[in-house]
Amino acid sequence: MDFDDTWHPATHPSGAVLPALIALSEAFPQKKKISGLDLLLAFNVGIEVQGRLLHFSREARNIPRRFHPPAVVGTMGSAAACAKLLALDQLECKNALAIAASYAGAPLANAATQIKPLHIGNAAKNGLEAACLALQGLQGNKQILDMESGMGAFYTDYNPQTLPTLQSYPWLLDQQDVAIKRFPAHLATHWVADAASSVRRKLVESSESLLPIDKIEKVILKVPEVKYVNRPSPASEHEARHSFQFVACSALLDGSMSVQSFSSENIDRPALRELLCKTQLEHPPDNTPSFDSLYCQVSVTLRDSSTISDRCTTFYGHWRKPLEKEDLEKKFQSNVLNILPTESMEGIIETVYNLEKVEDCSVLSTFLSGQSASTSREAALPLSVPANSYVLFTKSMQNSGQTLA
Repeated sequence: MDFDDTWHPATHPSGAVLPALIALSEAFPQKKKISGLDLLLAFNVGIEVQGRLLHFSREARNIPRRFHPPAVVGTMGSAAACAKLLALDQLECKNALAIAASYAGAPLANAATQIKPLHIGNAAKNGLEAACLALQGLQGNKQILDMESGMGAFYTDYNPQTLPTLQSYPWLLDQQDVAIKRFPAHLATHWVADAASSVRRKLVESSESLLPIDKIEKVILKVPEVKYVNRPSPASEHEARHSFQFVACSALLDGSMSVQSFSSENIDRPALRELLCKTQLEHPPDNTPSFDSLYCQVSVTLRDSSTISDRCTTFYGHWRKPLEKEDLEKKFQSNVLNILPTESMEGIIETVYNLEKVEDCSVLSTFLSGQSASTSREAALPLSVPANSYVLFTKSMQNSGQTLA
């Protein structure tokens, strides 16, 4: 759904790592318990590897042009995380990353199609397989991270750096935050949504009022030049999720964006199609395609020649303007509402809050599967905390960074 977390440099860090770690933890024999702290540390390693590889390239700091980042660094992160959970030695870890590099990479052309989600699924799967093959003794090029023909194949300006010693090592999760999306679409469209929603509030008297489309002459979006998010007339939910124009027009019509915004019924609305025909993009030279610095300005010109405008430089959910706990809870609860029973939902919340204290993280898998875990819960959670709110898994992981470092 394109609903997972994002950070800068650009990638979806958790989707490629967390599923692999949970799956691997389930495969351990019963007598070998994986603690919540084990899971947290392996997760941090997987995120760290992705971030460091991206920081070795200036090209990677901007919205991508050639390769989809999770398919590249996500595969490496999954391999590193699984290698940590498997307790591989240094040589085996090098082999795991070398093997993973041969699994990595997917062209950006498949963004806005049904294949884009497959990129992250494959990254998780292939990284796990690479770590398991290294455990079995399979070998690759030990210098894969340092070579132009290794990781350098994905980024033309790849320039690896010597990392600090462990004693002075700064974890990236201590230095930067993640963006949490409020609706499932490409991150760049979230700036557009906030700006368009603000313009709508200036155009209509109340949230229930209809947008006066017949009085609108044109809609101008000042956005960075990102070709694969420039889709004037999206024909599917996947294209709509990657369309500046669609998100702007939807937010103008409805005042906000949600999961339902990308249903076929909403995509095919006559009012939306009419507004799309009046929408144009402009690319100011100062608006660079970077998730850290881009902005969006939405201007609606009416037939009486008046213009209503607003600009968004930091959307709600960006790492500079993070979601409040209440909104994080609502996102989690709405996503699991028709999938898991209430007991499982509350169990996940309680487990995530106390993850570093959990003695056996299989309790998390039990809750995620929708099964009752009352007995496991008591055994796995030495401390009980009221399950009255939710923090996304990535936030819990992040908070552990300083302790782990």
